[in-house]
Amino acid sequence: MSLRPVPAKWFELVTAHKELAPVMACLSRTGAVELEARSRPAYRLLFPGLSDALKTYQDLARRYQQYWPSAAAAAAPHAEELSETLNAATARLTAWTARADPLIAEIETTTQAAADLARLRTALQSAGPDFPNMQMLGRAGPKLQSRLFALPVGVHLREVPALVLIRPWQTPEANYVLAVGRSSDIAEMQAQLQGLKGQTIALPSWLPASPRDAVTTIGDRLAELAERRATLAADMKALAEEFKIAAALADIALIQWLNEHAKELYGSDHLGWVTGWTSDISGDALRRALDAAGVHYILRLMDPPVGMNVPLVLHNPGWARPFEIFARMLGTPGQYESDPSAILVVIASSIFGFMFGDVGQGFLICLIGLVLGRRILLTRMLVPGGIMAIVFGFLFGSVFCRDDIVPALWIRPMEQPITVLLAAVLVGVVIMTLGLLLDALQMHWRGEASHWWMQRAGLLTAYIGLLISFFWPQGLMLAGFGAAWFILGAGVLKPEKRLTGIIEAVGQFVEQYLRLLVNTISFARIGAFALAHAGLSLAIIEMAQASGRVAYWIVLIAGNVFIIVLEGIVVSIQTTRLLLFEFFIRFLTGAGREFKPLPPPAATGAMQKQF
Repeated sequence: MSLRPVPAKWFELVTAHKELAPVMACLSRTGAVELEARSRPAYRLLFPGLSDALKTYQDLARRYQQYWPSAAAAAAPHAEELSETLNAATARLTAWTARADPLIAEIETTTQAAADLARLRTALQSAGPDFPNMQMLGRAGPKLQSRLFALPVGVHLREVPALVLIRPWQTPEANYVLAVGRSSDIAEMQAQLQGLKGQTIALPSWLPASPRDAVTTIGDRLAELAERRATLAADMKALAEEFKIAAALADIALIQWLNEHAKELYGSDHLGWVTGWTSDISGDALRRALDAAGVHYILRLMDPPVGMNVPLVLHNPGWARPFEIFARMLGTPGQYESDPSAILVVIASSIFGFMFGDVGQGFLICLIGLVLGRRILLTRMLVPGGIMAIVFGFLFGSVFCRDDIVPALWIRPMEQPITVLLAAVLVGVVIMTLGLLLDALQMHWRGEASHWWMQRAGLLTAYIGLLISFFWPQGLMLAGFGAAWFILGAGVLKPEKRLTGIIEAVGQFVEQYLRLLVNTISFARIGAFALAHAGLSLAIIEMAQASGRVAYWIVLIAGNVFIIVLEGIVVSIQTTRLLLFEFFIRFLTGAGREFKPLPPPAATGAMQKQF
């Protein structure tokens, strides 16, 4: 754990050109590498034409991807030239298409036929017993034709030719129209469907006369089509296994990943040169991973080249890592800035618990954090937040909105609201002071400690002096001394423009001092929300008591759920606001560059289409 971000280390790795793919995959799995290319005159780009070589695969994917199996998830990178791997994989896909095309054509035909028959069966099931002879309708033509149109509910054909006989009926799902007439008139009606989002349902010639018998026959035909499609799916699966399509897709997925993340790497005909940044400062983890992969390499960690922007790594234990999100809202802390994540575990959780003081509700929040935290990193913040809610619940004497279960170890908010508000402001004083001290620490890191002591220490002195003046009147003298310290110190720092520096310092002091005081008073909102929580809890209890013996527990449970959901959102927002706009502005600018690890390759082949 460190209050200061750690600069990533520059690394250079040389390996055999043929082993570059497994080396890259190995580095990505460590999660400790960010690539950044650095050209040298003696080297050339390793993959200059990889994007063009992938176009054949991309063309095939647009047509056949839905018929391919998933890429082999555990495919290991090959120690061979990538061009050879890509050519071999593409050749297998191309050879597969020659055998798969007839099967795909039949699959698409049977799929469309099944969809048409399913729509026709749905329409006939609601047509009624007085429906015309289906056999005659299906065999009509060529001059006299019959068509069944399906339109959205409430939509009707705009115009029906005079010599066309129609038989309409409606269902909750569609508006159907059976039309019989001359071929030209039927074609005219069909032309209207495009603008009306309608469909034409064909009437096969093999239909029996009765609609009921037709529904039965269609069901039998659908069963035959389903059986045929299952056979075709099995044939497609066997064909994919014969040509090892899953393995080919895994090889191509790896090459696509390299093309995306490593296209700017340099090397020679026999060697590859991988450069970038690592969060593994000693390099031991990288070496262990590479040794376990059995690849040949030379790895060096060194100072970064001149002029490069070094990414920064936040080193926090697991319990503090979720709180990194607060600082990241402003950006990554710079090299000479504080990473407050570990401190926020206490500060953010205390603010949350103060506003959400209830033993029972805090226990549920903590439990939610423990359950969801296994999958969602940010929800782990609910664990310390729930613990602090339990602590303040004991201080306020509140358990699931009730105040008759445990005694208040401190006060009951609704009985002493002024005390609650003053306590919240006192919390703000501690947090503001901590922010000023972190600013002093950062200036020490930058080698500007003398500057802080010469001027900014006066701001802290004036702030503390004003606060203690409420209990010790002589504190005003200390505040005045701090103001003079800040203003006169500016003149010492600018001896060549002493008068100008002093005048500017007066304005700076007034602006910074007033903002500091306003930010401190802003923390009174913690107490206000604690009072709101207590008031809402009281209202829930009164509603429950007025609901009767049975309904009492229903109202109490529903009320607690309502408070946890509603106030959980509101309190989280207020906690974030106080941290960003009152605390962080004292010391954090977020001017650093974030370390972005190389993502591992993922097998992303399409799933087999369900026929």
